[in-house]
Amino acid sequence: MNLWSDLDNNEYPPPTTRRRSQRLTEQLVLSTLRDWLLNEYVTRYCHALAATRIFRRCYWIDGLGIADKDPAEAEQALSVLSPSHILAQKHKPITLYGFTLEAGSSRRRETRAAQNGTATAPKQIDLPRESGIVRASWLEVALQLFAKLDQSPTVFVLNPLGPTMFTADDLAQLYQRKVPTELCFYVSHKQIEVQLRLAQRSPTHAPALTELLHTDRWKTLSTKEQDIEHSIEAFIEFFVTTMQKHFQLPVQRIVLPIQMRTTLVENIPYTLLFATRRQDSLLSMNDALCCYKRRVYEQSYRGVLAEEWFTQQHHERIAEYLAQLYQRVLQQGRAQHTRRWPDLQQQIVYENFGRCMQQEYDQVILRLLANKEVYCEWRRSSPTQEEEQRIPGNDDILLWK
Repeated sequence: MNLWSDLDNNEYPPPTTRRRSQRLTEQLVLSTLRDWLLNEYVTRYCHALAATRIFRRCYWIDGLGIADKDPAEAEQALSVLSPSHILAQKHKPITLYGFTLEAGSSRRRETRAAQNGTATAPKQIDLPRESGIVRASWLEVALQLFAKLDQSPTVFVLNPLGPTMFTADDLAQLYQRKVPTELCFYVSHKQIEVQLRLAQRSPTHAPALTELLHTDRWKTLSTKEQDIEHSIEAFIEFFVTTMQKHFQLPVQRIVLPIQMRTTLVENIPYTLLFATRRQDSLLSMNDALCCYKRRVYEQSYRGVLAEEWFTQQHHERIAEYLAQLYQRVLQQGRAQHTRRWPDLQQQIVYENFGRCMQQEYDQVILRLLANKEVYCEWRRSSPTQEEEQRIPGNDDILLWK
């Protein structure tokens, strides 16, 4: 019996195949992405950092760019100040600072000027003291920002395939950073198509794409209309493979659903590539993604005829998924004789990223212990009644029945 065979279809109904609404603009996508990352992922992650009592500040670098003279977009870009205030009031406070970069020129222009013998020393960009808008693009201000960030944990939200494509050296600066570094690479499927077409036509652009992906297999990808979807998937896979060489934890491919109108939910044609070296960051992203997806689908039923029925069906699908998760944990724990719960939980989270909350995994192991499907040798003998609900940790040994 394959317990996971139908899970992808059980928790959420598949996205509609109807024609996309014209309201799906890049501005809407960026707004949704920023709100979700800041309010659901970054807040969770900062709480995890604060719990270590090592870090007292964290930075948010939004390099996706804002349009000039757009007050609404600039105001939203500075919304980092809202979660930072909340974080500062917690029992274990941590301060979140944010820099939002403009979509601007690139230091590639400086490179061309150097080749023409007209280069001057790079101009220093004025950086806000704490949080604010930086009047430059990431490629212009990266070195200055790295110096300002110093040893602070930082969440980078960048577009490596933007107007000027990142080089391998640009990415290496991010990959080699030794302090906590969370990478959120925002990749437009349309930009992938543009880069592929450009590389196929331009002998000078092709080597840059090969260097970025560390392979020339992209040359086999077709840009014909009937093949482009497959080519985009393959391109993303090449990019993930290159990123994965620098991270022990798996790089996650995240596609967000978005509600276009009542009952109409679609996956946006963008992929977020998320990479981290911290388990607490990965679990924070897992929880953020799970909450977001459930909320979007549940909100899509509001205002429809028989709304309560649709909502009930949604909750029943989640309950069914959790029941199958219980069996999966039991099956995998017995088969592998996994001795530590964090190890087993981590493995299943990787396999089903964004499908369940961390607390739901913990509820599964508590139910297994209560049902005596597994026993635990606690690091402290004879737990009190209050401790019967504690979650097995790294020092506690699981014994499967």
